[in-house]
Amino acid sequence: MDIRKLDVFVTVAEERSFTRAAERLRIAQSGVSTAVRALERELGTALFDRTTQRVELTDAGHALLPEATRILAAVEAAREVVTQVGQGLRGRLRLGILYGLTPGQVREALAAFRAEFPLVELWLTAPGAAGSLDHLERLREGSLDLAIVITHGPVPGIRRQVLATDEVVLACTPDHALAGRDSVDLAELAGEPFIEFPPGWGVRSAVDQAFASAGVQRRITVQMNDLSTILDLVRLGLGVAFVPRPIGDQNADLRFLRVRRTPPTYQIAIAAAADRPLGPVARHFLRVARADNGERGTG
Repeated sequence: MDIRKLDVFVTVAEERSFTRAAERLRIAQSGVSTAVRALERELGTALFDRTTQRVELTDAGHALLPEATRILAAVEAAREVVTQVGQGLRGRLRLGILYGLTPGQVREALAAFRAEFPLVELWLTAPGAAGSLDHLERLREGSLDLAIVITHGPVPGIRRQVLATDEVVLACTPDHALAGRDSVDLAELAGEPFIEFPPGWGVRSAVDQAFASAGVQRRITVQMNDLSTILDLVRLGLGVAFVPRPIGDQNADLRFLRVRRTPPTYQIAIAAAADRPLGPVARHFLRVARADNGERGTG
């Protein structure tokens, strides 16, 4: 089993496409297919279910993916260490970011890191449909080194450096009955139709806990995994929604109310997989980010 075959396998698994994997690896699609078939023969099992419409991992493929990713990460870390001795830090930082909610300190840390280590490639990845849950899964499987995530407390298998804690606020239209107020009690919202993030999202978890603690049930009529669409649905009058507080600064056409007494809160953190050591590039980025955040450490 050679490293090249594992690299091709992981790329196909991430892209869910032989064509896109070939484009990313800059090799012919036939070369990708040949490498995957050779690996499957070597392991004695199919790694992908292939149809004309899709490419999905088999159970064996799912089992191999995290191990293959760890092997490739270890090889890359070894290469980076050797290269760094003679030429300075090289390699690639695979960082998950958030649309519109990546803190300014992280963006500033990226600029400082690039200035200090100009030979490092920055691969920034936005989340998929599952938001921070997508980033967390990619951290666990090893396709991201670090990620900016929204969480509500500790996450199994993940270690976090909390960057900020902020409130969740209620978004409504300017003509809503509550729009003339600055704040609201959760008990006053029992009859409102809510547009919510899916269960498991950091903001949703914070809101669920707040309502449970208050002993109030809410009526969820729409569930959506995209923040901009949620705000559009609020504008169209489909309901009210809880969103991160900084969103209010970017959407002046809506009203945003704080929750009185015990407002729901969420955390924005830099996250990494707990069961895998960071490579040199990711360690150095954490050092820069901590220094930019007023902290000192080696990462």
